[in-house]
Amino acid sequence: MIVSIGAIMYSAGTYYRYEQWEEYITLVEHVRLNTIRLVEISLANYTAPGNNSTSILKDNLNQWQNDLRKAYPGYGVVLTYNLADGTNINYSQGLASHWNANASYSAANATFNLNITSIGLTGYKFMATAFLRLTILNVTTSTNEITVAVTGEDGMPITDLKKDNFQVDDLNITSVTSSYDRTYLLVYIIKCDGSIPALVTVTVRDQRGIQVVAKT
Repeated sequence: MIVSIGAIMYSAGTYYRYEQWEEYITLVEHVRLNTIRLVEISLANYTAPGNNSTSILKDNLNQWQNDLRKAYPGYGVVLTYNLADGTNINYSQGLASHWNANASYSAANATFNLNITSIGLTGYKFMATAFLRLTILNVTTSTNEITVAVTGEDGMPITDLKKDNFQVDDLNITSVTSSYDRTYLLVYIIKCDGSIPALVTVTVRDQRGIQVVAKT
């Protein structure tokens, strides 16, 4: 990214001091990272109990566009976006959820185009995705344990979950431990206080606030 921005600066025939380069590089990274975080926050809000409005991501991004223009007057910061719709995941306005299955997920997906006219930067593209999958692998009634896998955007396991990140309907969780698994690399073993029924519902909420509900 530093090389591409530098190329744009020189192709415009304008000389920039090192400090100015750093300023613009920092600005681009600020916009990119905070846009990605906004997509995550929007998915967390979308999956929160009682709130399933599919317009929440679009509304938040529209507000973010206005905030950027106000925060950087004179820079000519213009951020446009396209929300995922359909494809192999059934997105609606960039958001999707497939819950109450053995393997369930929540997802958000959008692509962005950033222009900063003050330095001649046009067409800087990046993608923001947020994804959380919960899979119930096994229910052991003899020990009152539920084994689940929780994975993120890259299919790799989420490793920082604790007892408070999980909920089992109608049962109290006494402990949550992690263990190595040959297929998923890491799984969580949820131990419950009481007998586990034949049909069990597990909810996970990761550190970003994104939720998923899975059922056996």
